[in-house]
Order: sequence, then structure tokens, then C-alpha cells
Amino acid sequence: MGKLERIAKKIGGIKKASKANFSEGSQRESLSSPCESQYSAAGRLKEDLLKEYSETNLLSVTEFERISTDYGETLHLRELVEKPFETPDPSRPDILSDLKLVYGIGSIREKELKEQGYKTIEDLVDHQKWGEKARAVQNLFQDELTGAYNLLRRWKSLSHPSFLRLSGLFEKNQFAIVDIETLGLSNQPVFLLGLAHPGDSNIVMHQFLAEDLNQELATLINFSNHLDERDIILTYNGKNFDIPYIERRLAYYGQRKKFSHPHLDLYLFTKKILGQRTRNCKLGTIERSILGVERDLDLPSSMVPNYYTAYRENKNPGPLIPILAHNRQDLLSLADLYRELIKEALNGNK
Repeated sequence: MGKLERIAKKIGGIKKASKANFSEGSQRESLSSPCESQYSAAGRLKEDLLKEYSETNLLSVTEFERISTDYGETLHLRELVEKPFETPDPSRPDILSDLKLVYGIGSIREKELKEQGYKTIEDLVDHQKWGEKARAVQNLFQDELTGAYNLLRRWKSLSHPSFLRLSGLFEKNQFAIVDIETLGLSNQPVFLLGLAHPGDSNIVMHQFLAEDLNQELATLINFSNHLDERDIILTYNGKNFDIPYIERRLAYYGQRKKFSHPHLDLYLFTKKILGQRTRNCKLGTIERSILGVERDLDLPSSMVPNYYTAYRENKNPGPLIPILAHNRQDLLSLADLYRELIKEALNGNK
């Protein structure tokens, strides 16, 4: 059993007990709103965790490792999860069948060229007029996938299936699934960053944790160094939130850093491909209705700062555990969601 998996399983019994206690008191709270009930359950869980872990410390419970950097200390946890990671079959001809990727070719010219037998950009490389530009595009999709991604961005929305097809051209071990936990939705500190990437027959899970806020920069730098080793990013609403947020927090410390990786924001694809099948596109809703994942008494996102503060003030790892488990499940769910989107968008299910 891996380190993060041990965390997730250990919290299961405590969650069930808190949920049972909550059910016993539900009649007394029958006039409360569902939101109030959820927060009551979260409050009970926090107290139970503080009691359960009162005589422990974070390193003994979770097996995080303390890392020394040029910017101070931080914590890092690595786990191997036996889970396949599926990507689309690499198919350049499918992408290059869009002749409009060649600058100067519009819909009318594309139709004319296809009637003349030029079905893909690869067919155009010897064309007297369009050959040079066609070769440049072809070379991008063979040797410079970041350039190919930027070319697609010039002409297509970020939810277009071509980006999913393009992702199949990357080596599996070059993917980085990213999810972060912060103390607010504005420019508040980041205290936990999750990054998962495929291994040979598993998924390698990383969590980068700041024990206290004075470790934020060291944690950000450690995470950034790992992300720089990957070529393509997968997130859920990370195009607008996670990645810009990380860049802003680095800038706060004078670190001018931009992540220029090709980036698949699965939220954008989910809205377009799966949106009509669910009442909303929150990740929790997608997990239950599409992926079959049911989180038992999951921690409300708005309670995360409260739990982290309780961990810091009490030096008790209990309140931190559901945050770690939540972040871990987010990463695993995104791997499953990516597979589902490929099936729906590219394999004829939609």
C-alpha cells in the first residue's frame, strides 16, 4: 500500500464514525439547511480527527519527507498507485486532415485542395504553392509539440477535440496532473500542491506541503522543479485558477516564473462534452454521475483553510489528513476523467 493510499484508508473509519454521529443528531437539526448540515458534519470530523491524532506527528502518520532547499525546508510525499493511464492513439493524420492549419488556407481553398486529392497537410508538402508552409506545420507535429499546441490555439478553442488528439502524441511519462489547495480564492498562500504523472505501469503521486506559511516559497520551488520535468499539464479549471495562482504566488516572492507547457484544462472539455449529462460541472458532481466515484463525507472546499489553520495551531496532523486525501483523489479522478473524455470525444461515443 502506498503512502497516500494509507492516508486515504486511515481516514475512512473516522469519517464513517463522524457520519454516524451526524446521523444520530440529524433529527435535532432537521430545520437546518443542507449547507449547515454539511458544515456541522465537517466540524464534527475535525474534532474527531484532533482527538484521534492528538499523540502523533505528521511525519510518523503520513511518511512525508522533509526536504531542504535553497529557500528553506518543505515536505514532499511520493507514492506509486497501481492504476493505468490511458492516452489517445497517436494519429497525426487525423489532426493534419485540417488543411486550414496552414496559414492562408481557408474553408473554400481547403475544399478545393481536397477535391484535388490533398486530403491531409502531409499530402501538401510537395505542392508548388503550399508545400513550404505545409512542411513547417508537419514538422511541428513531428518534432515540436509545444509549437503544434500553440498553432492549434491560434485557430481553435481550447475545448476542441484536436487538443485531445494532440495529447496522444506526447509520451505518457511527460504528463503532469496538477491540483492545488490554498487559503483562499484570491492571492492567499498555497500550502499544498499535488502532481501526478504516469510511470511504466502505474501513476506516480507527489504532494508538496508547507508545514507552515513560512515554507510556502520552498514548497512552490520544489513543485515547480518537478513540473518543469514534464511536457504537458492536465488540470480541472487550472487554466484560469491553479497555474496562474501558482505563478502569482511565485511572483509575490520575486520569482518571475511562467509555465508555458501545453495545457489541457479538462473542465473546458467536460462542459462541452459531458455538460448535458450532469446538473453541473463541479468535479464532485462529475465523479458521482460519470466516473462512479463516491467520496464519503468529503471536506467542503470552503472548510480547507479552517482545517489547515487547526493543523498549524494545534501541531496536530488530524485536520490535515482529509485535505491530503481530497487532493489525492482529485488527481486520480482527473486521470479517470481524461480517459472518459477521450472515449466520448474521439472514439465515437459522442
